[in-house]
Amino acid sequence: ACSFGGPLAPHRHLLRPFAAPAMKTLVQEEMIKVPKGIKISIKSKIVEVTGKHGSLKRDFKHLPIELYLANSGHEVRAKMYFAK
Repeated sequence: ACSFGGPLAPHRHLLRPFAAPAMKTLVQEEMIKVPKGIKISIKSKIVEVTGKHGSLKRDFKHLPIELYLANSGHEVRAKMYFAK
C-alpha cells in the first residue's frame, strides 16, 4: 500500500494524474425561428431582414459561419466553425 505521508508529502501533487485540456468546439449550430411578418434573405453571408419597422442588412463575411434558411424560410440556421 502506498502512503502519501513521509518524505513524499511535499511532492504529492506530482503523483496526481494531470487534467487534460478541454477540447475545442469544432462546429456549433444554432437555430432561430423567424416571426410572422418578417422577411429574411441570405446571400453570400449577407443577411437582410425586413419587417414593419424597416429593413436591416448585415455582412457576416468576416466570420467562419454558414448561414441558411430552413423549414421553408421559417428558420434561420447558423453553423459556426471553431466556436468558443
